[in-house]
Amino acid sequence: MDPTEGFDDMALAALGERSTVIRFRKGEMIFSPYDPAEAAYLVETGRVRVYRGASDGRQLTLAIADEGMLIGRAALLDQATHDAYAMAMADCTLRVLRVADLERVAVEHPVVGVELTRELARRLHEAEDMLESLAFRGVPARLASLLLQLMDRYGRVTPDGIRIDERFTHLQLAEMIGTSRETLTKVINELRDAGLIDVRERMVWVLDADGLDAVKRSS
Repeated sequence: MDPTEGFDDMALAALGERSTVIRFRKGEMIFSPYDPAEAAYLVETGRVRVYRGASDGRQLTLAIADEGMLIGRAALLDQATHDAYAMAMADCTLRVLRVADLERVAVEHPVVGVELTRELARRLHEAEDMLESLAFRGVPARLASLLLQLMDRYGRVTPDGIRIDERFTHLQLAEMIGTSRETLTKVINELRDAGLIDVRERMVWVLDADGLDAVKRSS
């Protein structure tokens, strides 16, 4: 769901009046856990990856934010610093939404407060699902679940199946489900051999969504 869905034009205009726009190039860091959480950010163009990192260099992707999505929930929760890294996956335009301004707009336009609450609840639900998946599901089930999510988000029906119309590297996919690139590649090949997916030019085609759903439900 688009986090701005349900915001009326007046509310969005009010947010615009109280915010500034900043731009980042692909690969630039937007914020880190060491930065003060003084604002949230609305993605106007581009794509942002939100992730956490371990001391051994491993990373876990928490969210991929596309246009219209909000990042920087730590600011909304009144935390002193951000709780993750955010990096531009493409050239981005972000609208800076400072907490005090958001609070004023939420008072003037209650729908804003409702939508922000829904967004935080959605993020909490996603975090709980991720924890459950990491704790109880094997890599094939986690990958099948991710591919179905990406299909719902970016899928385009073609004569050859449902194409996930965005390119992700094996490393990026691995970091979304908490595994290694080598293991991810092995499982992708297994799903391809089973006739559930195909991979061409770094893009994934879902050939059998029901079959992927069965794998998703396995342990």
